[in-house]
Amino acid sequence: MDKVNYLKTVTSILVIALLILFPHFAHLPFASYVVVCFLIIIIYLKTQYKTLGYIGLKRKGLSVHTFIVGVLSAILWMAFVKFIYLPFINHFFQDYIKAYTDYDFVKNNLSGLLIATIVAWIAGGFYEEIAFRGFIQNIIQTWFSKYNFSFWHAGLFTSILFGVYHWQQGIFGIIGATLGGLYWLYLFKKYNKNLWYPIISHAVYDTIALTMIYFDVLNN
Repeated sequence: MDKVNYLKTVTSILVIALLILFPHFAHLPFASYVVVCFLIIIIYLKTQYKTLGYIGLKRKGLSVHTFIVGVLSAILWMAFVKFIYLPFINHFFQDYIKAYTDYDFVKNNLSGLLIATIVAWIAGGFYEEIAFRGFIQNIIQTWFSKYNFSFWHAGLFTSILFGVYHWQQGIFGIIGATLGGLYWLYLFKKYNKNLWYPIISHAVYDTIALTMIYFDVLNN
């Protein structure tokens, strides 16, 4: 590896690490870390003479079809979580469910629900999909470019990183996020690498989950 490619790879790794760690340790109010991280992504892309469209954030990517697929896919993923994943955890690891209380403030708290939903759309749907399915996926895919299935090699690695990004939710939060990452990566791939599909799907899924927590029916 020549010096230029070496420096480019090291820079990419540092940027990926920053995008994963900064939101957790910056302690900025109301998900404002998204602004900083978004600027970092834009600046990095500009140094490579690329735009957000290059990683899938297409200007004309939003349509009625995008919203329909986003909503339906979010409902499908919630069905998996509600009727398969959570029952499995509840059956074998009840203490884990009882110990996880990060979103208890939403229960029967309308203002908490509204604030959490806004943050979910900004930080969950928008930032996480751009950062992981778009930006990080694209970078890691270049590392696997010599393999025939470079997209899915990179996708597995990216989804694991997405899971680790949710370490505050414990091991089953990490596993659930990893599976979710693969699910939204599939949408990204299926719809011609248009990031708006996983963005809408992810944001709607989070909205459904928060609403179910509000009514205290997610884990029941």
